[in-house]
Amino acid sequence: MKPARGGSPLPRVVATVSLLALVALLGDHAAAQTLLQRPLPGTDVSVPGQPELQPPRRAPITLTPSIGAGVEYNDNVLLDNSAREWDVIGIFTPGLTFTAERPTWRFNAGYYFENRVYWREPERNNAFDRQVFTLDSFYRLAPNLTLSLDDEFSYERGLNAFRSRGIATGRDPSWTNTIRPGVTWQIDPLTTTRAFLGWTTWRFEGEDLSDSDSYHLDLAAERAFTPRLSGIAGYQAAYFDLDRGENATTHTPRIGARYDFTPTLTGTLTAGPTFVIQDSETRVTPSVSADLRKRYAWGTTTFTYMRDVGIASGLGGATDNQTIGLSVLVSRVWRGLTLDVTPQYTTAESDDDTIDVRALTLPIQATYQFTPWFSATLGYAFFFQRDESRLRSATTGEPLARDVDQNRVYFTLVFGYPITFD
Repeated sequence: MKPARGGSPLPRVVATVSLLALVALLGDHAAAQTLLQRPLPGTDVSVPGQPELQPPRRAPITLTPSIGAGVEYNDNVLLDNSAREWDVIGIFTPGLTFTAERPTWRFNAGYYFENRVYWREPERNNAFDRQVFTLDSFYRLAPNLTLSLDDEFSYERGLNAFRSRGIATGRDPSWTNTIRPGVTWQIDPLTTTRAFLGWTTWRFEGEDLSDSDSYHLDLAAERAFTPRLSGIAGYQAAYFDLDRGENATTHTPRIGARYDFTPTLTGTLTAGPTFVIQDSETRVTPSVSADLRKRYAWGTTTFTYMRDVGIASGLGGATDNQTIGLSVLVSRVWRGLTLDVTPQYTTAESDDDTIDVRALTLPIQATYQFTPWFSATLGYAFFFQRDESRLRSATTGEPLARDVDQNRVYFTLVFGYPITFD
């Protein structure tokens, strides 16, 4: 039995989940972002790749129970090309969301879980193959001072391949939680400062996988020089506490800019050196974050690139990570219909070449909103992973990260009726 690194995760989580999560059944849809790239608290959020499927809020307080029912074909259930198995899976997803909002504060909370029924291998049936809790909240102390608190929790059993920057390590259960307190201070109409803390926990039941805790500090200031050009300066620090492998500390000063090329085209670029301190040695590696966003009459497109230092799932050790992503969201061609295509390519490499993993995800899905409380989704998802790491299981001698080619086709219906309170 793997020694427990922490207690039960449930008391740590207060949650909210969007109806999209119930529809997509693809896992975590968050883009690869630093804390400072998150939208300002108290502002309307419109993130490419996340269609607005929830009905407009009709009252300050809304409770939305929902149920999703669908079927999925998966041609590599075990996430391992050397032991390839296919199955047809029935998926049932009950959920509950709570939203309360006033001009000076917001509190969103909710929960959903997946019950998966396997046609060929019924012994894999599990009522809680995935559980998700999230929290989205802010409180405006003054017109120019806002406090925020976010939390994201997920428990998964071999379903994390489509997680942002996810590395497939088989079907061993795992859970992760990230909590982010923050403060935003608008010094004057042209200058905004932000500070965020982050604590991310990973726990794995696999004997050979490494538990970890990551602690982050993000500081930034943004100054508008012209109506189209803003300068950005910041500092990021992180500490990676690993169950296996060497702990690491990073320091990253950053500088960059945001520029509106046209009213519908915006680009952001920040970069700087990351100083990685590990085992009394220091190395320097580049850190880059870039995105280009374009709005069209029919929807939006977004290109993103990120290079930073982090952790490659449960493989242990700090890695240099690179992520290239493209999001195409078609939402205004036909009323009620949303088409979402979000390919992403990720690499994770350690400085000593112990870890070397490359992964490609390609999810495509179409969602039709028949009514405010009923929608249908048809989707396809491809996952490709190649592992050249030197890490091996101490018990079996097999690689911890596997080569994976996986195709998934799914169809699901979601019923969710908002109950409003004046």
